[in-house]
Amino acid sequence: LNPDPEKVWKRIDSKARNQVRKAQKSGLEIIFGREENLDQFYSVFSVNMRDLGTPVWTKELFKNILTYFPDKSEIALVRLKDKVIGGGLILYFKDMLTVPSASSLGSYLSLCPNNLLYWEIIQRGCLKGLKKFDLGRSTRNSGTFNFKSQWVKEPTQLYWQYHLNEIKELPELNPESSKFNLGIKLWRKLPLSWANFLGPKIVRSLP
Repeated sequence: LNPDPEKVWKRIDSKARNQVRKAQKSGLEIIFGREENLDQFYSVFSVNMRDLGTPVWTKELFKNILTYFPDKSEIALVRLKDKVIGGGLILYFKDMLTVPSASSLGSYLSLCPNNLLYWEIIQRGCLKGLKKFDLGRSTRNSGTFNFKSQWVKEPTQLYWQYHLNEIKELPELNPESSKFNLGIKLWRKLPLSWANFLGPKIVRSLP
Protein backbone atom coordinates (compact mmCIF):
# COMPACT_ATOMS: atom_id res chain seq x y z
CA LEU A 1 0.00 0.00 0.00
CA ASN A 2 0.96 3.65 -0.12
CA PRO A 3 -0.30 6.78 1.68
CA ASP A 4 -1.30 8.02 -1.78
CA PRO A 5 -3.98 5.63 -3.18
CA GLU A 6 -3.35 7.00 -6.68
CA LYS A 7 0.10 5.39 -6.71
CA VAL A 8 -1.46 2.02 -5.90
CA TRP A 9 -4.16 2.56 -8.53
CA LYS A 10 -1.53 2.96 -11.25
CA ARG A 11 0.08 -0.38 -10.33
CA ILE A 12 -3.18 -2.31 -10.65
CA ASP A 13 -3.93 -4.24 -13.83
CA SER A 14 -5.82 -2.13 -16.39
CA LYS A 15 -8.61 -4.74 -16.58
CA ALA A 16 -9.24 -4.43 -12.84
CA ARG A 17 -9.29 -0.63 -13.08
CA ASN A 18 -11.86 -0.80 -15.88
CA GLN A 19 -14.01 -3.14 -13.78
CA VAL A 20 -13.87 -0.72 -10.85
CA ARG A 21 -15.02 2.08 -13.15
CA LYS A 22 -17.82 -0.13 -14.48
CA ALA A 23 -19.03 -0.83 -10.93
CA GLN A 24 -18.99 2.89 -10.11
CA LYS A 25 -20.92 3.76 -13.28
CA SER A 26 -23.46 1.03 -12.42
CA GLY A 27 -24.31 2.89 -9.22
CA LEU A 28 -22.68 0.51 -6.74
CA GLU A 29 -21.50 1.95 -3.42
CA ILE A 30 -19.53 0.62 -0.46
CA ILE A 31 -20.75 1.05 3.13
CA PHE A 32 -18.37 0.42 6.04
CA GLY A 33 -19.66 -0.55 9.45
CA ARG A 34 -19.64 -3.18 12.16
CA GLU A 35 -22.40 -5.14 13.91
CA GLU A 36 -25.08 -3.17 12.08
CA ASN A 37 -23.83 -4.69 8.80
CA LEU A 38 -23.54 -8.29 10.00
CA ASP A 39 -26.99 -9.64 9.11
CA GLN A 40 -26.90 -8.26 5.57
CA PHE A 41 -23.34 -9.50 5.01
CA TYR A 42 -24.14 -12.98 6.29
CA SER A 43 -27.26 -13.26 4.13
CA VAL A 44 -25.07 -12.78 1.03
CA PHE A 45 -22.13 -14.80 2.35
CA SER A 46 -24.23 -17.85 3.25
CA VAL A 47 -25.97 -17.91 -0.16
CA ASN A 48 -22.63 -17.68 -1.95
CA MET A 49 -21.04 -20.43 0.14
CA ARG A 50 -23.99 -22.74 -0.51
CA ASP A 51 -23.81 -22.01 -4.24
CA LEU A 52 -20.08 -22.81 -4.19
CA GLY A 53 -20.83 -26.13 -2.50
CA THR A 54 -18.96 -25.19 0.68
CA PRO A 55 -20.25 -25.50 4.28
CA VAL A 56 -20.65 -22.06 5.85
CA TRP A 57 -19.34 -20.83 9.20
CA THR A 58 -21.85 -19.79 11.82
CA LYS A 59 -22.87 -16.15 12.04
CA GLU A 60 -21.77 -16.29 15.68
CA LEU A 61 -18.15 -16.55 14.54
CA PHE A 62 -18.35 -13.20 12.75
CA LYS A 63 -20.25 -11.66 15.67
CA ASN A 64 -17.52 -12.77 18.09
CA ILE A 65 -14.79 -11.34 15.87
CA LEU A 66 -16.53 -7.96 15.84
CA THR A 67 -17.17 -8.13 19.60
CA TYR A 68 -13.72 -9.19 20.78
CA PHE A 69 -11.69 -7.21 18.22
CA PRO A 70 -13.63 -3.92 18.06
CA ASP A 71 -10.70 -1.86 16.80
CA LYS A 72 -9.36 -4.53 14.44
CA SER A 73 -12.43 -5.56 12.43
CA GLU A 74 -15.05 -4.11 10.10
CA ILE A 75 -17.67 -5.26 7.63
CA ALA A 76 -17.99 -3.59 4.23
CA LEU A 77 -21.20 -3.93 2.21
CA VAL A 78 -21.70 -3.48 -1.52
CA ARG A 79 -25.07 -1.86 -2.24
CA LEU A 80 -27.03 -1.29 -5.41
CA LYS A 81 -29.57 1.34 -4.38
CA ASP A 82 -31.18 -0.25 -1.28
CA LYS A 83 -30.15 -3.84 -2.01
CA VAL A 84 -27.00 -5.41 -0.52
CA ILE A 85 -25.35 -7.55 -3.20
CA GLY A 86 -21.94 -8.20 -1.64
CA GLY A 87 -19.67 -7.65 1.30
CA GLY A 88 -16.50 -8.58 3.12
CA LEU A 89 -15.01 -8.97 6.59
CA ILE A 90 -11.92 -6.77 7.07
CA LEU A 91 -9.28 -7.50 9.71
CA TYR A 92 -6.47 -5.15 10.76
CA PHE A 93 -3.18 -6.30 12.31
CA LYS A 94 -0.19 -4.03 12.92
CA ASP A 95 0.59 -2.40 9.54
CA MET A 96 -1.56 -4.80 7.49
CA LEU A 97 -5.17 -5.46 6.54
CA THR A 98 -6.75 -8.59 5.08
CA VAL A 99 -10.17 -9.77 3.89
CA PRO A 100 -10.58 -13.42 4.95
CA SER A 101 -14.23 -13.61 3.86
CA ALA A 102 -15.86 -11.82 0.93
CA SER A 103 -18.83 -12.65 -1.29
CA SER A 104 -21.13 -11.18 -3.90
CA LEU A 105 -24.37 -12.55 -5.31
CA GLY A 106 -23.74 -14.39 -8.56
CA SER A 107 -26.60 -12.67 -10.36
CA TYR A 108 -24.81 -9.29 -9.97
CA LEU A 109 -21.24 -10.29 -10.86
CA SER A 110 -21.56 -8.63 -14.26
CA LEU A 111 -21.55 -5.29 -12.39
CA CYS A 112 -18.11 -6.12 -10.90
CA PRO A 113 -19.03 -5.67 -7.20
CA ASN A 114 -15.93 -7.53 -5.97
CA ASN A 115 -13.61 -5.18 -7.84
CA LEU A 116 -15.17 -2.10 -6.30
CA LEU A 117 -15.18 -3.76 -2.87
CA TYR A 118 -11.47 -4.52 -3.01
CA TRP A 119 -10.53 -1.11 -4.39
CA GLU A 120 -12.46 0.73 -1.67
CA ILE A 121 -10.81 -1.47 0.97
CA ILE A 122 -7.38 -0.80 -0.55
CA GLN A 123 -8.03 2.95 -0.46
CA ARG A 124 -9.17 2.67 3.16
CA GLY A 125 -5.93 0.92 4.07
CA CYS A 126 -3.86 3.56 2.29
CA LEU A 127 -5.61 6.43 4.08
CA LYS A 128 -5.14 4.66 7.43
CA GLY A 129 -1.41 4.63 6.78
CA LEU A 130 -1.15 0.84 6.50
CA LYS A 131 1.65 -0.71 4.47
CA LYS A 132 0.31 -4.08 3.34
CA PHE A 133 -2.85 -5.69 2.01
CA ASP A 134 -2.67 -9.47 2.39
CA LEU A 135 -4.90 -11.02 -0.29
CA GLY A 136 -4.62 -14.48 1.24
CA ARG A 137 -3.66 -17.90 -0.08
CA SER A 138 -5.17 -19.26 -3.31
CA THR A 139 -4.43 -22.27 -5.49
CA ARG A 140 -2.48 -21.21 -8.57
CA ASN A 141 -4.64 -20.74 -11.70
CA SER A 142 -7.88 -21.03 -9.69
CA GLY A 143 -10.62 -18.43 -10.10
CA THR A 144 -9.68 -16.61 -6.89
CA PHE A 145 -5.98 -16.69 -7.85
CA ASN A 146 -6.72 -15.10 -11.23
CA PHE A 147 -8.86 -12.42 -9.57
CA LYS A 148 -6.15 -11.57 -7.05
CA SER A 149 -3.46 -11.52 -9.75
CA GLN A 150 -5.08 -8.36 -11.11
CA TRP A 151 -4.04 -6.60 -7.90
CA VAL A 152 -0.66 -8.26 -7.23
CA LYS A 153 1.72 -8.84 -10.14
CA GLU A 154 4.27 -10.88 -8.18
CA PRO A 155 2.51 -13.33 -5.84
CA THR A 156 4.59 -15.06 -3.17
CA GLN A 157 4.84 -18.86 -3.38
CA LEU A 158 3.59 -20.48 -0.16
CA TYR A 159 3.76 -24.14 0.86
CA TRP A 160 1.52 -26.43 2.87
CA GLN A 161 3.09 -28.43 5.70
CA TYR A 162 1.25 -31.38 7.22
CA HIS A 163 1.45 -33.38 10.41
CA LEU A 164 -0.22 -36.77 10.00
CA ASN A 165 -1.71 -37.43 13.43
CA GLU A 166 -2.28 -41.19 13.73
CA ILE A 167 -2.97 -41.59 9.99
CA LYS A 168 -0.64 -42.77 7.23
CA GLU A 169 -1.94 -40.81 4.24
CA LEU A 170 -3.30 -37.33 3.63
CA PRO A 171 -7.11 -37.16 3.41
CA GLU A 172 -8.37 -36.71 -0.13
CA LEU A 173 -9.50 -33.08 -0.19
CA ASN A 174 -8.85 -32.40 -3.86
CA PRO A 175 -11.93 -30.74 -5.45
CA GLU A 176 -10.99 -32.56 -8.66
CA SER A 177 -11.64 -35.98 -7.05
CA SER A 178 -14.95 -37.66 -7.82
CA LYS A 179 -15.88 -38.10 -4.14
CA PHE A 180 -15.18 -34.46 -3.30
CA ASN A 181 -16.91 -33.27 -6.44
CA LEU A 182 -20.04 -35.25 -5.60
CA GLY A 183 -20.20 -33.64 -2.15
CA ILE A 184 -19.97 -30.17 -3.72
CA LYS A 185 -22.77 -30.93 -6.19
CA LEU A 186 -25.06 -32.28 -3.46
CA TRP A 187 -24.37 -29.31 -1.16
CA ARG A 188 -25.33 -26.85 -3.91
CA LYS A 189 -28.79 -28.44 -4.07
CA LEU A 190 -29.55 -27.99 -0.37
CA PRO A 191 -32.18 -25.45 0.71
CA LEU A 192 -30.41 -22.46 2.23
CA SER A 193 -31.92 -23.11 5.68
CA TRP A 194 -30.48 -26.64 5.70
CA ALA A 195 -27.08 -25.48 4.47
CA ASN A 196 -26.93 -22.79 7.18
CA PHE A 197 -27.94 -25.30 9.85
CA LEU A 198 -25.63 -28.14 8.80
CA GLY A 199 -22.69 -26.07 7.56
CA PRO A 200 -21.29 -24.93 10.93
CA LYS A 201 -21.50 -28.50 12.27
CA ILE A 202 -19.42 -29.79 9.34
CA VAL A 203 -16.97 -26.99 8.64
CA ARG A 204 -15.34 -27.23 12.08
CA SER A 205 -14.09 -30.70 11.15
CA LEU A 206 -12.55 -29.68 7.83
CA PRO A 207 -8.80 -28.98 7.71
